[in-house]
Amino acid sequence: VSTQSTGKQWYQRRVRAEGLRRKIVSELTDDKSAVQCCWWFLRDHQMLVEPACGATLSVVYSGDISKHIPEDNTDPIVVVICGGATVDIETLQGLVTSLGVDTELGKCYTLEKMTNE
Repeated sequence: VSTQSTGKQWYQRRVRAEGLRRKIVSELTDDKSAVQCCWWFLRDHQMLVEPACGATLSVVYSGDISKHIPEDNTDPIVVVICGGATVDIETLQGLVTSLGVDTELGKCYTLEKMTNE
C-alpha cells in the first residue's frame, strides 16, 4: 500500500466522519454554471479560480445556498475558495466561449441580496 493511497483513505474517512458530525450538504451543478461563477468571482474579487471551485461558488451565486440555511440563522456561512494554480485568463476565456457562458451579471444571486430577504 502506498503512502498516497493510505493518506487518501484516511482523508476520505475523516471527511465522511465530519460530514456525519456536521450538516454538510451536497449540491450538483453543470460545467457552464461553474465556469460562469469563475468569471463572476474574477469580476467581483479579481481572483482567478478553477471550474472545480466555480462549482462551489455556483451554490452561492445561484442562491441555492439559502434553501439550506434556516431563516433565523445568525451563524456565519463559510465557503472555502481554493484552486487557481492551473487556470489563467486565456483558459477561462476559452471555457467561457466554448460553453457559451453569459458574462453579464444576469441572474447572479448576491450575498447582499440573500441577507436582505
